[in-house]
Amino acid sequence: MRSFLAVLALAAATPALASTPEALIQASEKARYAADFETATAPLKAALAQKPTDRARLLLLLQQMRVHQSQRLVGRVSPDEAAVAGQVATLKAGAGPDLKALAGLRETTSAYFVRLVTGDLKGSKAFIPAFNTVAEGIVDPCDKADALFFAALMPQVAGDAAASAAPLVTARKAAEAGRCDLELSYVARHEAAVAEEAGDLKTARDLYTQSLDLRRKIGFEVFMPYSMLSLADVHARLGEKDQARKLREEAVALSDRLNLPNAGKAAREALAGNAAS
Repeated sequence: MRSFLAVLALAAATPALASTPEALIQASEKARYAADFETATAPLKAALAQKPTDRARLLLLLQQMRVHQSQRLVGRVSPDEAAVAGQVATLKAGAGPDLKALAGLRETTSAYFVRLVTGDLKGSKAFIPAFNTVAEGIVDPCDKADALFFAALMPQVAGDAAASAAPLVTARKAAEAGRCDLELSYVARHEAAVAEEAGDLKTARDLYTQSLDLRRKIGFEVFMPYSMLSLADVHARLGEKDQARKLREEAVALSDRLNLPNAGKAAREALAGNAAS
């Protein structure tokens, strides 16, 4: 019921408050942050049904693609995912350089996420050139920081965390320069993973805390349970059992509230391990 009412409210506000693709995307992002995927996509679909220009259509489809990426990661894959990706591929061919680069970012990110959820990460370094190429063509500073972050992440997910350190510095500089809190939260979380891999648990704890604090600040709840679990693991390794337990309990509660099945399962398993230790 909450999602349905939210869709109606947002749709009612659309003519006055969200008459441009950019405004619709901003509203969609707010809903995506809250894992309210129906609200995040319904106004986009309504706008697409009005037969906008090709540029507006591609922008709206790219936002749908971003919502679908989040859905895939939390275990609620959209049945529209393949159809939207196909439309993006068609429109991308005739798009200007800026939108072509942004479409490339979304497509490459989706391809990586498919591998991520299936655990097929050994070849992830092959994505690095694509992410770096689209970063060069992207105009928006936060989208550019996003592309640079993913380029930096690929060695880490392929098992070579140390090789991510230097490119993560580049991504951090871009995110800080653009005042991109969301992208900075990504960078800090994976800088923490580099520090943790190197055995520097206190630095890892500080960086995981920075990432979680940024996500709390901007309301980026959809992936917040994983931030909580990463930080909890470091607290546990440092002997800070109470802090670890509280974060794991919070991760369970948030996952249940937002209907995040993958995160909820991971949080319950971590909490059970906390109780056993």
